[in-house]
Amino acid sequence: MSEGTHSYYDWQVSTLMLAYDAVEPLHRTDNAGLEAREKKVQLELQQMVQSVLPEDYKLNPQLDFPPGIVVLLTTATLRRAAEIVGLL
Repeated sequence: MSEGTHSYYDWQVSTLMLAYDAVEPLHRTDNAGLEAREKKVQLELQQMVQSVLPEDYKLNPQLDFPPGIVVLLTTATLRRAAEIVGLL
């Protein structure tokens, strides 16, 4: 995974984690809860990406994402965060 892709993924995870924290805060010492939430978010992101990513990119993970795909993924991530906090 390239550094840019890794950073983007970290942003997606952080965005959804913060959305969940806004509606159901976990104490910072609740390591089991935080770990479970992160695993849930990672699975949710995987499913979300698979649902919006064009087939060409699913079949060839070596392809770089052009700006249009990044916009698509960003929109999906922000939409999901808005759903989590009850804005959509």
